[in-house]
Amino acid sequence: MSITLVTAAEDLCLPTIGLLADELEGAIAPGGTVRLDLSAVAAPDLSVVQLVQSARVTADRRGCDFALAAPAGEHLQKLLDRAGFLPCPTPEHTQFWFHGDSPQ
Repeated sequence: MSITLVTAAEDLCLPTIGLLADELEGAIAPGGTVRLDLSAVAAPDLSVVQLVQSARVTADRRGCDFALAAPAGEHLQKLLDRAGFLPCPTPEHTQFWFHGDSPQ
């Protein structure tokens, strides 16, 4: 099984989100496996959460295994909290964003 790792840039936010969107669009393929690494993102904004949610839906529709490479880090967790995504509404969300662990 081949895994495609897509790594986000440190400066990922609205002005730069298009680059990651293009990369994800090319990576999410039927039967594929894609892992998104957001660990270097320093100051994410809501566009990051929107893109990740959109990628999840697209991957599901295409039959692609899509997940985060690592649980949401501190910066992303704070954004998820501000955006109203925490506490996670379902075990599926907890699994996706935090790899099954409860956010700290």
